[in-house]
Formats: sequence, C-alpha cells, structure tokens
Amino acid sequence: MAKIGFPSPLITALRLMLGAFFIISGCEKLLDLKFFGLVIAEYQILPSFFIPAIAILFSLCELLCGTMLLIDLFSRLSSSVMLCMMVIFIAAMINNVMRGLEHDCGCFQFLSQLYGLKEEIGIGPIVRDILFFILLLPIAFLSSNRIPWEKDQK
Repeated sequence: MAKIGFPSPLITALRLMLGAFFIISGCEKLLDLKFFGLVIAEYQILPSFFIPAIAILFSLCELLCGTMLLIDLFSRLSSSVMLCMMVIFIAAMINNVMRGLEHDCGCFQFLSQLYGLKEEIGIGPIVRDILFFILLLPIAFLSSNRIPWEKDQK
C-alpha cells in the first residue's frame, strides 16, 4: 500500500498552530475552572458530581496535549487524544443544538471578554471544531512518533 505524501513542513506548521491553540484554550479554562464547570453543566449531559473533575481533566488535557504538539513530543499520541476530545465537543454541541438548548460553547472566554464577543453553541463552533478535527488528522497519522531527545535508530 502506497503511503500518501504529506509535506513535513506542513505537518510542522499544523502541529505548531494547533499546539499553540490548545495551550491557550487549556490555560484559559484552567484560569477560570468554576466558569468552565458552569459551561459544562449547561450542556446537561453529565451528572453534577462529575463536572468539577471533567473541567479539570479537559483543561489539563488541552494544555498538556498542546504543549506536547508544540515541542513535538509524542505528537501522534497527543493529536489522537485531541481528536477524541474534538469528537466529544462536536457530539455535545450537536446534541444540544438538536435539543434546542442555547448557551455559551465554553471556547475562547478570554478572547470573548477582550473583544466583547459571546460564542453560543451552533453551526459556527461545530464547523470550527470539525475543521480542527480535520487539521489534527495528518498529525495523528503522519507525524513523527519519535521522542525528541532520543537519537533516531535505523
């Protein structure tokens, strides 16, 4: 089976861009875990006793995976974890749109406050997360699986 050629500089650019994005997203959620927990509660999917743990877990996961993408450490693993998280985010938003629930999607709170924008769940955030999912795929399937501090063994 022939391997699809994908330029390495493009993988690197995607990895750096998405890594920075996830670091910013994870940090802003960690800075206001209480608010992020309230946003998660608005989705009306999880029992309330899970919400604080999920808020911390998702925030730390975004921060850690973003950092790993940025420094090219276990890029395949971290992008695969982020792919799973994107599926969860997309499914949760679609679920709430179908149920007619309207609330903040929980993304980019810092930028929202800075520019006075409010991002509610809907087609825009769903399409954006699908785009991020698509952009993560080449990293998950084609990026290096190396550990940067180990020498390549041939």
